[in-house]
Amino acid sequence: MIKLDILVSLCIDPAAIDAVLTELRTYIRHNDKAFVCASIRAVGKIVELARIVYDRRAWTGDVDAREARSDANLIALNCLSGLVSLSEFSRSEAVVGECAETIQRILAQLWSSDGDTLVVPAVTDTTKIQERALKRLFVILARALAPENEDDDDKNEKQKQLAVRSVRVHDSAVASALWIIGEWCTTMHESITGPWALDKSHKTMLRLEVLRLLAKSFVDIDLQTKLQAVHFASKVILMLKADPSLSELGDKEQAICEFILSTGRVDVVQDVRDRSRYESDVLQLSVGLTFDTATLPSIPGDVSNLLSVEKAKTMLLKRKPTASSLPLNGKEMGCAENEDLYRFGTLSSIVGYKSGGSGQPLPKWAEVDSPSSIRDSSALQPETEPTRRDGIAESGLYSSSSSEDESSSSDGSSSSSDESSSSDDSDSSDDSRDTDKPGAISILGGTSGNGVHNQTPTAPILITEAPVPSLLNNDSDESSSSSESDSSSSDSGYSSDNEAPKSSNGIANTPVVGTILDMSDAQQQPTISAQYTTQSSVASSTIASGLEGLVMTPLVVDKTDITDISNSNCDSSAWKEYVRPELAGGLLVKMRFMRGPNKSNECKIMGLDHESLSTVCLQVHIENKRTDAGTLRHVRIIHRQGSSSGVIAPSRVIAPPEILALKKAQVSTVSLGIAFASATDKDGMSVAKFDVKTDRGTTPIEIRPSLGEFLANTESIDEATFDKYVEDMHSIHQRATSTFSMSPLNGAAHQDIPTIVLQHFNVKQIGTWSGKGRFVGKLPVSGHTVYALVECDSVTGHGEITVCSNNALAANSISSLLKSVLGSK
Repeated sequence: MIKLDILVSLCIDPAAIDAVLTELRTYIRHNDKAFVCASIRAVGKIVELARIVYDRRAWTGDVDAREARSDANLIALNCLSGLVSLSEFSRSEAVVGECAETIQRILAQLWSSDGDTLVVPAVTDTTKIQERALKRLFVILARALAPENEDDDDKNEKQKQLAVRSVRVHDSAVASALWIIGEWCTTMHESITGPWALDKSHKTMLRLEVLRLLAKSFVDIDLQTKLQAVHFASKVILMLKADPSLSELGDKEQAICEFILSTGRVDVVQDVRDRSRYESDVLQLSVGLTFDTATLPSIPGDVSNLLSVEKAKTMLLKRKPTASSLPLNGKEMGCAENEDLYRFGTLSSIVGYKSGGSGQPLPKWAEVDSPSSIRDSSALQPETEPTRRDGIAESGLYSSSSSEDESSSSDGSSSSSDESSSSDDSDSSDDSRDTDKPGAISILGGTSGNGVHNQTPTAPILITEAPVPSLLNNDSDESSSSSESDSSSSDSGYSSDNEAPKSSNGIANTPVVGTILDMSDAQQQPTISAQYTTQSSVASSTIASGLEGLVMTPLVVDKTDITDISNSNCDSSAWKEYVRPELAGGLLVKMRFMRGPNKSNECKIMGLDHESLSTVCLQVHIENKRTDAGTLRHVRIIHRQGSSSGVIAPSRVIAPPEILALKKAQVSTVSLGIAFASATDKDGMSVAKFDVKTDRGTTPIEIRPSLGEFLANTESIDEATFDKYVEDMHSIHQRATSTFSMSPLNGAAHQDIPTIVLQHFNVKQIGTWSGKGRFVGKLPVSGHTVYALVECDSVTGHGEITVCSNNALAANSISSLLKSVLGSK
């Protein structure tokens, strides 16, 4: 795949384009279908790049503009012909689908006027290649939308013919084919000499057939195709309303289109519902709809409040700029006329200017081969005893010496205990064995204060025989308690010099993590030992019997009973509202990122790595702000699985438990843990998507931590050292500056500027604030130090931001974030 990217990057002149296309003709015959699909995508990129190359030649005066554009169109038509032929003879769904998507992009480019030249000649297509491409897309679309089985024999025969001529392609290819067919059916209706010259009646029949297939299979098609179907129906309605003479079956077409829109308005997918309702409202206010208008806004009596037909055409029918994966041209990037274009994929094309020497050179080749043990995984893993799933060795908890001590202690304990204590010990061992089973949750450990179950403790679990005083009967045998406490003290591994503290009844006070009877908040709990302790009860008839596996519901209190949740806590970021009560039936959800000790404690409770720079922990404030006495029920936050290209998705999410009922003016504070797949130095690349569900509906939210939240702590420096580093980084690739303006400040507001910065960025302040603030942090991946200097005039409110770092992209991102934060105050 890297070779294909290199070949595409070499297409900077006509000769190179011809040579690379000749090479790709051999690649599409490869047996590896994934490589063939990548080669087809490379053909589409070269077609886009060919227009840029030829337009640049006309721009520099080497050739005539019309001739240059005609040459670029000829390359596109030749590639289009080859892709159509490949889609006709290939029986691979992936290959045919990739051909359909690339054909759509090439046709969109041929029909557009994008480019550097002002002269846009008509596409000369004497062999009617565009007509072949459109016919092929029609066949692919009909094959994808046609039902599998029909009762009518004639229809089954047609399905067999379609199956011979094409295969069922993937969903994105169907959506691409539907979009380009919709463009040809609606926006190009005024020209009968277009890519496929058909009279009005034949074009109407084709359009009607596509609408019939979409209406019949609308509930079964995927999300992308549904969105394109809704858009296609809207464009057809607007075209027919604007000019009824374009169709002889206008009433039938409009009825089917309105059926598709009405079905989309009640679809189960929220994106489809929103798109259908939006476009239905546009059509209702511009040209008016006929059927199923009960849920649509009524047409206002005042004509001035109506949406004009021309504005509706601009929104739905006007051609938009063609999508492209290639860089912008030199003029749009602000370059001089004699400078070349920035190549796609380089650092210069990302930051928008020539990056110079800001990159780090590759290390030199090693003169001596590395040892083979580096590549041998078995050599890196020390020989250890086989362990169970809970991390405890099968041979015992400790080494052989401690095992002998344990066995001797147990013997002494068992000899001094009576028959009832032996019975209790066997019950206790059975209980501890039950906790080792997959899916079992201990009643005394593994659950945090907010109800989050700790499934992966960071250290092996200590299993002791110590009884829990609060869960035992007070009339237990003294001899049994004495023998068991002796056994517990010997098993716990405390030496005589450092003996564990004991309670009044002689039982060791070992820490208990998150018991089912613990109602205190997680942040108010004492520091939890890294070695979690699980205690088992020796009494079978305790009050905890039968409560195994339960998880506590988050604590719900009245708003008047809680303290102020302002941003005064320096270990947390500023609150951000994710769910607004006026849009979610009265539910308010806001979150802030936890830092420092609070984050470490919560991550340990959830079983997350608090030292990982890709892990974030959020404090979630959930409140019922309904004006009536209504109760919100079954409030829960659910992680939406799946990932998108170009972003980093979570690898693990610890969501809070469900809140069964939240009455009016009641609040609940829970924690949400997210471990992203990897850290990054780019802003906005880490994305986690959730659905906030109640009995009132579902609200999708997106948590996208900024780069400021991922900054790591760095060593402290003095102000003079900070100023020296900032002064040394004077290159344009190491420094990003911006200005901001705040409202006229008083003395208190001027002094709060460092607090605002610390709330939005995980940085450390150097020195004190005196009209100038110094902040330092470290990038999570590269480890480059980021120096931020903020200056603000206390009278006018005008200020300047200077961010210095060896990472130019990160410096620009942090400078923009600082400007947006301070400029909004």
